[in-house]
Amino acid sequence: MSRSQDVRARRRARAVTWGVLGVIALGALVEAEVWPVSAFRLFSTVRTAEGASTVLVATTVDGVRVPVPMPGSEPLVATSHQLVDLRDLPTGVRREKAVAWLRLAGLDPAGYASVAVERTRWTMDPTTRERRPHGTTTVLAEVTL
Repeated sequence: MSRSQDVRARRRARAVTWGVLGVIALGALVEAEVWPVSAFRLFSTVRTAEGASTVLVATTVDGVRVPVPMPGSEPLVATSHQLVDLRDLPTGVRREKAVAWLRLAGLDPAGYASVAVERTRWTMDPTTRERRPHGTTTVLAEVTL
């Protein structure tokens, strides 16, 4: 390698290095989450021992409340994040989704009068790492079947 080629290679390496560092610094300054440039948000939040869980609860025609199991089957797991959005949907669509979730969970919709989406706050025990509900349960949406 000649001396001029060596000088050009060093300049190119410096330009790439400073360019990459500049892009990372710019991402941090504007707090842009542009992977792989920045993983700022990944490490900038702290998990606490408190949280909330959202569950689907069906009520039988006899008034018995039954938590709808969310088995690991792909369709139910893939749509369970939509529970919170249920309250904003038209009545017919809410009923269709509730019936579909019951069927996916292996429950016969004919045996149930209503379905509700409930949110419960919880605290995690630091020793056992078990979640313990606290406070009141909030009904986010209710669907009559």
